[in-house]
Amino acid sequence: MRIVSVSSSYGGTGKTTLAVNVGVAAARSGLRVAIVDTAMQSPGLADALAVPATWSLADYLCGDCDIARAVHHLPPWAAGGEGALFAVAAIRGHEDAAGALVGGYDPGLLVEGCRRLVDALDLDLLLLDTPAGLTTEAVVCAGIADVSLHVDRIRGRPPLRLSPSFLVVNMVPASLAEPDVLRQARSVHGDVPMAVLPYSPEFALAGAGEAFVTAHPEHGLSSRIRAVARALTGQPFPGPAPG
Repeated sequence: MRIVSVSSSYGGTGKTTLAVNVGVAAARSGLRVAIVDTAMQSPGLADALAVPATWSLADYLCGDCDIARAVHHLPPWAAGGEGALFAVAAIRGHEDAAGALVGGYDPGLLVEGCRRLVDALDLDLLLLDTPAGLTTEAVVCAGIADVSLHVDRIRGRPPLRLSPSFLVVNMVPASLAEPDVLRQARSVHGDVPMAVLPYSPEFALAGAGEAFVTAHPEHGLSSRIRAVARALTGQPFPGPAPG
């Protein structure tokens, strides 16, 4: 079982969309996967998966519900075989977020909630989608994660002063040669395992409740995303791949 924090230094990297597709790919390979949106300032998971947020992570952190009540079980399209996919939305509404952010919460509750999810759902993989930037949630999630997955664009910025286990350079224009992208990424992030994901309009414009890896399973980008999902569960991280 692995806990993975998914971070970025700034918005617009496609971090949440990538987390959703990695989660779907892992679930469709037969794993039990949960994605938790910890970005209460800028939530995106509920919209990306088109799930109703009856209860949320913020509700749990405010003491209004047990973390299990905030879990939404995704429909069969998101999983295959013995796999399953679950989601926890960050907030139900802005008032919900304000209660946690303005009133403050014990970061230990986030740690405890993640551990309880692992046990209650018998998870193989827990993905923690963190807010962009160096936030309390990003630091806490990195602290409890087995793996830190950092998502960047080609321009590159240092990774939050948190050392990533893996790096994904996302939405790379087709005009850029992959070896050049890798060299630039290493100049910013160091010699960490990394994967390059080329830009695809379908990926960038994915609608609510739509995963690229299920809508376009034969696409070269889907193959790369599945390789990232395999790496996060303990298989060798991919180098440059065709497609």
